[in-house]
Amino acid sequence: MSASFERPIITQRNLAPLLCGLAGNPAAQPATLVRLAAANIDRTVLARRRDLPAQAAVILAGDEDEKLRSELAANPSLPAEVQTVLARDVDPRVRDRLAEGAPHFTASGAHGLNYPKPLPNEVYELLARDPEPKIRRALAFNRQLPDDIRARMLDDKDARTAAIAATEWNPAPTARIGELLSHATRASHREMILLRLDGPLPPEAARGMLADIDSCADPANSAAVLRQITATADLDADLTDRFLTDPQVRAAVAANPTLDPEHVAALAHDPDNEVRAAVVARHGLDPVLRESVPVEYDDRSSGNAVEWLLAADLSESDQVAFARSRHQVFRKTLAMRTDLSDEAVGILAIDESFAVRLFVCERQPNAPGWLLARIAADWNGFSRWDMVAHKNFPADAATALARSDDPRDRGVAAAHPGLPIATIEALLADDADYVRGRAATNPCIPTERLITLLAADEPAVVTGAAANRTLPVVTMHHVLERAGL
Repeated sequence: MSASFERPIITQRNLAPLLCGLAGNPAAQPATLVRLAAANIDRTVLARRRDLPAQAAVILAGDEDEKLRSELAANPSLPAEVQTVLARDVDPRVRDRLAEGAPHFTASGAHGLNYPKPLPNEVYELLARDPEPKIRRALAFNRQLPDDIRARMLDDKDARTAAIAATEWNPAPTARIGELLSHATRASHREMILLRLDGPLPPEAARGMLADIDSCADPANSAAVLRQITATADLDADLTDRFLTDPQVRAAVAANPTLDPEHVAALAHDPDNEVRAAVVARHGLDPVLRESVPVEYDDRSSGNAVEWLLAADLSESDQVAFARSRHQVFRKTLAMRTDLSDEAVGILAIDESFAVRLFVCERQPNAPGWLLARIAADWNGFSRWDMVAHKNFPADAATALARSDDPRDRGVAAAHPGLPIATIEALLADDADYVRGRAATNPCIPTERLITLLAADEPAVVTGAAANRTLPVVTMHHVLERAGL
């Protein structure tokens, strides 16, 4: 390759977009990222990178821009020494983002929501003693908070912090149920505690909560917590009789794992569809009984997953059996897993339920290309971007989207590696700047053409080209040298 192609024309006008693009380039080497950490540009994208080198993180943690440090604090992949520095940051917004432990999406799909790994104990200790109540409240929401620190936070001088610490304990220890409930006075908070209990709610605790509800002037406000009591209580004869005679909670009692088999069998024939659905979803229910119970489901709904099926250790034959279940809730839950055999995926791909087919496209690494193309053509959810980026998404379907009259379609398809060069060139001249910017990231652009894009007049195209993972390393170095980095 000639030197003229390796050295783009760099001016003061395009230097900042070039550096911003390099900060997001997935192929940028660690040394490049460290040099960019000192650049006088918007380094938000750099601060969010999961592969941020420790040396770059240290530089960003000492930057004077509190917004940048705040973005860095939300990065779940920082080294412990940087997290300790951020826990002592002078700006409470930075400490708040660190304490929060916010979830983040992964490349596994739109519903691949992950939580960061636990922070170092020293960081938890610092944040639990933070002088700002807002920081301690954010920490109390953090689901990775160690039990010993959470237990201490139940005695926090800020009542709201103590209530959050009690409500967000997951799993909440049944042995401390009385103490937890004493901090959570609102019905919604008590409902959350019961939802997270590590075992059945003791009968006496259930009776105490029921007495509170019975004496409440407006019991309608406690309807949700009543259902949660019903679903989690360790049922004895009296509690069972009470709950079964209340039509509002029959579905909840049908879901209670401590309900005796005789009542379970009777509820399988209940006239209420919700009650029958609760019976069907029970863990350990006889498969023959489960398949004999008729239940109607909302085809477009993506909720109501069977939690135990998500975590169960399933053989390939088990997967196929659930994929062929008459009950949509099992087929849909199975489609949320990412460990399915080709046979199970093939069955779910032709499922009558749209929700099931959607989850196949969003979650399965072996989702068939024809289904990805069909769902992406009509689906407007944000997971559509993941579908088009899927390794099995057909090039002809991406090309059709790239030629659509809708700029959203063109933007989604612009980076697909199967697009013809002529189509990419048309997208580089698109009316919408975000479409042009996405097109500049397409890995099929010839190197010679990519270098010329670095000198374009439009910042979106320059940034996209600099972020292109096929950009030669020697060109990246030239840009950094021109910037004095």
